[in-house]
Amino acid sequence: MENEIKKTVFDLKSFRKIEDIIFLDEPILTHYIRNDKNFFLYLVDSLENSDIFLLFEVEMNFIIKYITGKSTLKSIIENNPNLFILIEQDFSGEIVDVKITQADSIDENYLPSEDSFLNYNPSESSYYYDIIKEYERKAYLQFLRDKSFYIKFAPSNKKYADTIGLNQLVNTLLSNLSLSFKNFLKVDFLKEFKYDITDLTKLNNTFNKILPDLDFRMVDLKYGSFEIGLSIDSVMKNSIENSKMKVWAIKVGDKYKEDVLDVNYDEENVNRIINNYEEEDRKKIFTPLFNIIENSEINFEIKKSINSSYKKIKINDKTVIQKIVPKRTETLQTYDDKDYQIMNVTTVIDRNKKCKSIDLDSTLFSSTDQVEVFITNKEFSDYGFNIANKISIAVQIKTDKSLIILSTVYEETNFDANVTTGKIADGIKDLTHKIYEYILNK
Repeated sequence: MENEIKKTVFDLKSFRKIEDIIFLDEPILTHYIRNDKNFFLYLVDSLENSDIFLLFEVEMNFIIKYITGKSTLKSIIENNPNLFILIEQDFSGEIVDVKITQADSIDENYLPSEDSFLNYNPSESSYYYDIIKEYERKAYLQFLRDKSFYIKFAPSNKKYADTIGLNQLVNTLLSNLSLSFKNFLKVDFLKEFKYDITDLTKLNNTFNKILPDLDFRMVDLKYGSFEIGLSIDSVMKNSIENSKMKVWAIKVGDKYKEDVLDVNYDEENVNRIINNYEEEDRKKIFTPLFNIIENSEINFEIKKSINSSYKKIKINDKTVIQKIVPKRTETLQTYDDKDYQIMNVTTVIDRNKKCKSIDLDSTLFSSTDQVEVFITNKEFSDYGFNIANKISIAVQIKTDKSLIILSTVYEETNFDANVTTGKIADGIKDLTHKIYEYILNK
C-alpha cells in the first residue's frame, strides 16, 4: 500500500517532459514542467536493480544560465533553496523509494563536479533555441548599455513641454550629428591608412566597405527631452579582416566622443584641434556640430554613462568657432552667357496669380520658370561635404507659384527638394545633403 501511494504522488506522468539536456545512452538530465514550474530530473546513481534520481524545482533564469554556459550544474544544486526529492526507480519504471532532503544534506557522491559547465548547442527545433537567442540578444544589449554614452537634446523653450519636434530631430539634430561623425570617420581613416593604401580610389573603396561596421549602435532611448544611448559594437568589428583596421575601428568611436563631442573648447583644446586637423577637415567635422551647438532653441548635452550627470555642450566664446572653422572668402566667378550665372531670386505675382518677373537671389539659377543647372564638387565642398571623385549632377529647377522645386536623378535614384523660403540655396543645400548621405551609405 505504501509503495502504491508513492507511485501516485510521484508519478512523472503528471510532469510534462520538455527536453533531455544531457543524454548518454540514457537521459542523465531532463527538464520537466508541472503547474507552470520548472524541474530538473537528474540521474545521480545506478544500482543493480534500480536508478537513483534527484528531482528539484529550478527557476527558468538559472536554466538559461546553465544551458548558455554561465553557471555550473553543481552551483545550481548547492544554491537552490527548494526541497529535493530522491527517487529510486526500478528498471520497469516503478518507484520503490522516495526521500525528501535539502541541498546541504545531499550525498557528495550525488553532486556533479566543480566544472560541471554545459557546452550546449541546440538545434533549431529545440525548446531552448529561441530562448537562448533571445537571452544572447538581451545579454549583449545590456553589455552595450553598460559601456554606452548618452546625448540629450532638450528644448530651451518650454512651449511644448520638453518635447522635440520630429522634423527638427531628424532633419537638424540627428542629421548634423550623424554627418559630423561620418566625416570624422573618413578624415581619421584617411590619415591613418593613406600610407598603407596609396591608391586613393582603393582607399576610399575600403573605407566605404567598412563604414557600416563603424557606426554607433543605439542601445537606449528616452523621449520628451530626447535622450539616446550610443555604444560601440566591438563584435560587429569582427567582420573587418585587416587586423590593423579592426583595432582602429574599435577605438575610433571613443576617439570621436573624446576629441569632438565631450571636449571643453578652451585654448588648449582649440589649439589641439587646429594642429591635428587641416582646415577643410575641421569644417567637415565641426560645422555640422556647431549647427547644433549654436541653435538657441536646443540645449545639447552629453554624459559618459547612464549613471553619470549630463554636461551641456556649449561654446561661450564665439570666436572659438571662427578659429576652428574660419569663414571662406571667395571672389565671385563670372560665367559666359552660355553658362548659368549667380543671380537673385524673387517672384512677383499680381492678384491674378500671373508671374510678372523672376529675380534670383544667391543661387545657381536663370530667369526662366524652368532651368537645368549642375551640382559639382564645389557645391558639395561649400556645404562641408567631401566627394573624392569628380562629380557633376544635372538638376532641374522649376517654379510652381510660390514653390520652387529642385529635382535630379543620380545613379538611377530620384532626389528632390522643395523650397518655400524663396532661397534656392536652401534647396541646393538640402539636395546635396541627400545625395551625400546616399553616397556614404551605398
